[in-house]
Amino acid sequence: MKGDPVPTSVAIVKGRNGKDLNEVRKMMGKLFDLIGPAEKIIPRGCRVLIKPNLTAEEKLWEKGILTGPIFMQALVEEVQKAGPAEVIIAEATAVGLNTKKAFAANGYEEVARATGARLLDLYDGEFEEIKTPEGGLLKSVRVSREVLRADFFINAPVPKTHFASTLTAAMKNLKGTTTYDEKKRFHYLGLNKAFTELNAVLKPHLNVLDGLIAMEGDGPIAGTPVGLNALMAGTDTVAVDTIAARVMGIDPAEVLSLCLAQGMGLGVWDEKEIKVLGNPIQEVRRPFVRACAPLEMDVEKVRFLNGQACNACPNGLRIALGRLQAAGISLEKLPKMEISVGPEARLSGSADCIQIPIGNCQKQYKHLPNYVPGCPPPAFLMGDEIREIMGIPRRFGPKKNFIME
Repeated sequence: MKGDPVPTSVAIVKGRNGKDLNEVRKMMGKLFDLIGPAEKIIPRGCRVLIKPNLTAEEKLWEKGILTGPIFMQALVEEVQKAGPAEVIIAEATAVGLNTKKAFAANGYEEVARATGARLLDLYDGEFEEIKTPEGGLLKSVRVSREVLRADFFINAPVPKTHFASTLTAAMKNLKGTTTYDEKKRFHYLGLNKAFTELNAVLKPHLNVLDGLIAMEGDGPIAGTPVGLNALMAGTDTVAVDTIAARVMGIDPAEVLSLCLAQGMGLGVWDEKEIKVLGNPIQEVRRPFVRACAPLEMDVEKVRFLNGQACNACPNGLRIALGRLQAAGISLEKLPKMEISVGPEARLSGSADCIQIPIGNCQKQYKHLPNYVPGCPPPAFLMGDEIREIMGIPRRFGPKKNFIME
């Protein structure tokens, strides 16, 4: 496309107040001046689709959980300078959540009224099956037809730390273009490998990161907001995540999806080949707290067996227990249990306790009634298993819906 920015360029703009629309408009203008501007990189009269990250049905954008409405309004207005025929804000939110409720709770209906953009729940449309790289996990994946047919596709996530993938930014946000069942399958087969394979076949024309309010700690939804007051953008998804990692004080070599992308030959991961435009990394860098606190089983009667597990399952279990407590469920009422994670963990076989093997590394125990599948299992699935053991209704449906063999 004539006028495209250099694929290995990543632009950064630092501001002071990410909650002031006028300032964010100025920041967005500077960002597009660095990478574009919009009139040069977006064809006039085209159909633009913007995919945010909406992972809550409550008003939580100020906590860094999702792409904020102030950012989105400034982005839509900047895109409209190119004279597109239509701007669509589209999402297919996480399993168990309602996209329309997420739009309504987080100011997106107001953004649509102010800009004329159209809100679209991708679950209302059709999905197309596309082949993924040979020899991989997925073989194929079902992606929204609206996304595939967009003339210009903008990926617009919020950078956060994540218990299962170290960070979530541009690469992982593409998972939100798939069906409910695909999202479940990603977690079942291997989350990081699966969404990396998706990135091999689904490539946004542009990635714009909402770093106005980001999140550190127990992401994707239980962390702490960070007023980073920054925007980042680039056409290469891998390069954008590499620079986002550096901004967050994370070595890209610690991010599994970036390592997998390197092995698959996807994108630009070599920082020597990435040109940073605008504010240099050191002016924006703010080390983020990781989702890696130790799992402390402070309730009696629970034995935790960690057999060389990676951080994902213990962190997910810790987050699940925290969510149960936040919901008013007393963990002191838990029955005697034995919880195992990791390839080397071995259950005792004792008949006087409930045994909960967690994750695909414990697949040898999949015949047990309380086995929780996944790599890693979503935190909500671990929480639902404990709810059921305590005689409390599950929130996200039968476990059988997450076992895909």
